[in-house]
Amino acid sequence: MDELGLYGVLSGIQPLRHEQPRISGKALPVRFQRKSGDPDAWRFGGGVGKPLEQVLKTMANGHVVVMDLDGASDASAWGGLAAQLAQRKGVRGTVLWGTCRDAEEIRGCGYPVWSTGVCPRRSRNEFTFGSINEPITIGRCTIGPGDLIVADGSGVVCIPKDRAAEILKLAQKISHQEAVLEAQVLDDRVSSWDEL
Repeated sequence: MDELGLYGVLSGIQPLRHEQPRISGKALPVRFQRKSGDPDAWRFGGGVGKPLEQVLKTMANGHVVVMDLDGASDASAWGGLAAQLAQRKGVRGTVLWGTCRDAEEIRGCGYPVWSTGVCPRRSRNEFTFGSINEPITIGRCTIGPGDLIVADGSGVVCIPKDRAAEILKLAQKISHQEAVLEAQVLDDRVSSWDEL
């Protein structure tokens, strides 16, 4: 994507656990809006907040839930119950521009989550529903419905669905170049970085 002048990195988002596997899937973009004390979002006690309930009803096998929480560090919209339900539905993982909670529970069930950090406070009193399956922008990257999300220990990348074939072809070429170069490095015979 760098070669094509495309910026697809969701900077500042890291895996919840170090041994998390690489995932890929189709983006389900979600945006929550900051709004304290919204009666339409609030729900007493345990479970999930009303805005998250809409996400849990929409997500499906093969999705990667990508949530724009305005980078919030004071409240978390995603926790253990949501992770377990997503896992049962075949969702590949969740990416949060904000924090998650129930870290031990999420790690225990093995569900992949990337976030800006963790916070034990629930979000239902701080956010209301914004949008689902509409483009969102996180940093310099716009994520549209069905874009390809690839995430691993280094972070998260969004590949625009209309450029995916072109990007894959170029990635295969670069992968071949790097394999040749690695062999030369291991044999101490690198003569030129440009002749590949």
